[in-house]
Amino acid sequence: MSTFFLINNIVGGIFGLFYIYQLYFILVSLRKCPEPFPDADPKRYAILICACNESNVIGKLLDSIGTQDYPKELIDVFVIADNCTDNTAEIARGKGATVFERFDKTKIGKGYALSSLFDHISGGGKKWDYEGYFIFDADNILDSRFVREMNKAMSAGYKIATGYRNSKNYGDNWVSSGYALWFMRESKYLNYPRQILGLSSQCSGTGFVIHRDILSREGGWGYFTLTEDVEFTFAMVAQGEKIAFCETAILFDEQPVKFGVSWKQRTRWVKGYFQAYHRHGADLMKRFLTKHDFSCYDMLVSTLAGAIISLALFVFYFIAIAIYAIAGFPLLDILPWFGLYVGSCYGGLIIMGIITTKTEWDLIYCSTAKKIAYIATFPLFLITLLPITLCAPFSKARWPHIEHIRAFDLDEVKKDSEK
Repeated sequence: MSTFFLINNIVGGIFGLFYIYQLYFILVSLRKCPEPFPDADPKRYAILICACNESNVIGKLLDSIGTQDYPKELIDVFVIADNCTDNTAEIARGKGATVFERFDKTKIGKGYALSSLFDHISGGGKKWDYEGYFIFDADNILDSRFVREMNKAMSAGYKIATGYRNSKNYGDNWVSSGYALWFMRESKYLNYPRQILGLSSQCSGTGFVIHRDILSREGGWGYFTLTEDVEFTFAMVAQGEKIAFCETAILFDEQPVKFGVSWKQRTRWVKGYFQAYHRHGADLMKRFLTKHDFSCYDMLVSTLAGAIISLALFVFYFIAIAIYAIAGFPLLDILPWFGLYVGSCYGGLIIMGIITTKTEWDLIYCSTAKKIAYIATFPLFLITLLPITLCAPFSKARWPHIEHIRAFDLDEVKKDSEK
């Protein structure tokens, strides 16, 4: 028993050493607020949307862009209809967007679609000379202040900014709520304290804006891994860029509801994380060690390191239990320690779910009963990331098409909390 006690404590100590700073992040989030970005003169922006068979939802995103509290003449919308077999392009054109169509079955993924879209825009002449470029997914909808608030962040001197990621369908089931609560936790207890402390935030797939100087320096968009957003974030932080977090710029996206779809999506994410580590991990570590830039350490450990540490101990216990069972050793020598580890993991995630749900209560648009119930299933959603992490390196992960069907506007999203 002393051996397993020692192993539990060693792993717990490593985990604590890596992540104690995130407890400080929570305290900072609860006690302090970031300095508000000052009002700013409106600048001209392009909005970029990559869409593959998104005819169900793209109209609502374009409607929410059309109702922005921002001068209409300073927003141009561009859509890349990427390998579409439906009428996504026609719907987007009907809503006033400039649409390009791309058909390439060899270079598949959002990174390639973005690169193609940037190439089209850069060939458009001086009339398409923008302060910055917003990146959205076709299933998003935006709060009416989104562009105005993000313009404040960019006008404050930042070259990249990201917004608060909320969900259109939090209350569908334990899968959609698991995603949504995780993204809200990322916004409130990672990006929010990062902004307060002067660290870099992380771009999370959608809802961020890039200054033209970045794209000019980079020669366009050159990030093509399975998680192009994480790769982009790693590259920028390794170069010393600080990514702003704008809590008042809120967007909503649709989360998967089927576990099989979630498995495929998160497998792609994990494989993409490994790709991003491979390409930029050494640069992040070098900057952390030479420049003492804590943002680099934060990016290295906050993305996947915790899952890897937890997975290693789970695998150890499963092997040890199998050996004990085969050899006829008493399982009671090991099972209580395994149970203690699982219980501590579940309990820690429950606490994380409780804190996030409590502080973000008014931004979670579903019934009170569901808000409470999905705290209990939140750990299950995250624990399923462990087998995904184990399988991902050996999988042939691709970009799975996820069908989006919830054509909601913001009023319809908020109505769910009244049920």
